[in-house]
Amino acid sequence: MRIQLESQKMGEKAVWQGAALLGGAALLSKLIGTLQKIPLQNMAGDEVFGLYSAVYALAVMWMTLASAGIPVAVSVLVAERSANGDEQGAQRVLKWATVLLGISGLLMFGILWLGADTFAHWMGLESASSAIRMSSLALLFAPLTAVLRGYHQGKMQMLRPAISQLTEQVARVSFMLIALVWALDSMWSPSATAAAVHGGLASGAIAGLVAMLWYTGSRRNKPLIIRSTGARKTFVKHEASGKSIRIVRITETRRALFKRILTVAIPIAIASIVAPLFGLIDAFSIPRLLQQEDVEASWSLAQYGVYNRGVALLQLVIMAAAGAASALVPALTAARARGDEEAFASRALFALRLAWWIGCASAIGLALLALPINKALFADGSGTAAMAIIAFAAVGGTLQAVSAALLQGMGDLRSPAVNLAAAALLKLTLNAVLVPAYGINGAAAAMALAFAAAAVLNALSLRQRAQLPAPRVSLAWRSTAALAAMAAAVALLTLGLGALTTALPTRFAALLVALLGVVIGAAVFAAALVALGAVAPQQWRELPGISGSRIDTWLLRIHSLCHREPKKG
Repeated sequence: MRIQLESQKMGEKAVWQGAALLGGAALLSKLIGTLQKIPLQNMAGDEVFGLYSAVYALAVMWMTLASAGIPVAVSVLVAERSANGDEQGAQRVLKWATVLLGISGLLMFGILWLGADTFAHWMGLESASSAIRMSSLALLFAPLTAVLRGYHQGKMQMLRPAISQLTEQVARVSFMLIALVWALDSMWSPSATAAAVHGGLASGAIAGLVAMLWYTGSRRNKPLIIRSTGARKTFVKHEASGKSIRIVRITETRRALFKRILTVAIPIAIASIVAPLFGLIDAFSIPRLLQQEDVEASWSLAQYGVYNRGVALLQLVIMAAAGAASALVPALTAARARGDEEAFASRALFALRLAWWIGCASAIGLALLALPINKALFADGSGTAAMAIIAFAAVGGTLQAVSAALLQGMGDLRSPAVNLAAAALLKLTLNAVLVPAYGINGAAAAMALAFAAAAVLNALSLRQRAQLPAPRVSLAWRSTAALAAMAAAVALLTLGLGALTTALPTRFAALLVALLGVVIGAAVFAAALVALGAVAPQQWRELPGISGSRIDTWLLRIHSLCHREPKKG
């Protein structure tokens, strides 16, 4: 019994380690993908950056349509068959899922390639057609890569999918930079430059597929498989000339297998399609809404590129919040599995509180540092007001990401998708009202309001599923005081360093102010939360990498100084 328990614990540990490896690779991959937008804008300018961003939003939606859901279905079905020792059943799932996604990838490629001019017209960007065609090439390879990743995840082999994700992103960014330098040296038009850069999507998809197909072992000792049909499955081995021959009777028809794959895949696909909607709505509405009779299309495209500066920073903040929340999900799942509702409620509440702190601190910090960050990363101060407004979307964005993770951990996959879809429709409506009147500042305000709506809807869904205690007034004023202390520190630092760095090159001075502002702001906010008693040691130690670190030691010193117990007697 003891050996069995130890084996079970080791198995669970391996699962969590594999999940952490894959999650870390996905997070790093997204980080690389987000950061590559900075050199693109710096080197090519806002017009090319705007054109790239618009086409990329469309390409992501089509890649999601081509492959969403089926890799997860493959992972689930392969895991079921592997657990029952049915290796050939797992291989059969892989084979027919590959056929399904191969066909869907070809179909989506054909629609996007042939309809490129139509899509560009709908977006109000006639120059986008060549970039759309170039991006469609990725659909020939990405779906197959997704199936193979799902298969290996079902086999609990997480290393290769993780390597494949990183390889894909590195190859994509490398191709993009090389193509960008070539296009700029050759003085290509913005349309041709954006098309060249979008070739990175296909090169990354090819690299990811090669990483999944890389040869890893000999097949000389594998048995020869002879398949036959039948209602039941039997395994018969014959030894002849030192070789094993296995006869497999297949238990389910091809139609039944397709139906099973689609039954698992379709709900997940519907939920996955919602995520890229924000970017797609912006791509199809903002450039067209910015166009006026006396304004050239290149200006509206450049303004859309300026708007996407703030969106790129927002994505980084939401990504960090989602990563912190995902680290708490295993503990939440474990508490719910053993029926400890009190522990589940307290940890879920802390996850939401953490999202609120990260979102509010990020919003205030980015708003105060919008000008130096804009100059440091994007070379000038264009769109600083829009960037400052978008910063406040971090509050709703982080809360939406964390609450969605909590709902999914509770088995509710529908509510986060429906709530985000409703918020996306609100974004479209607000764009139509605010962009013609206020330009990209109106689009930024629409982003902040839409994410706030998604967060509120998720919070209502959570209250229906879990009895979470209401926020305490004492905690509210402590959090507000900590945010005020952080804002004061960042504002004073910005004013002081701004005066001291006037003799330095503009971009270097802005980078210095931005970096020190982020570091000092984060440190002051964390110290204020601990000093005011808003967070306890056992809570911050649940975050990955904190327990036993220098940050932990620093926070403990602040806690002990501010919360000393009075001596008795």
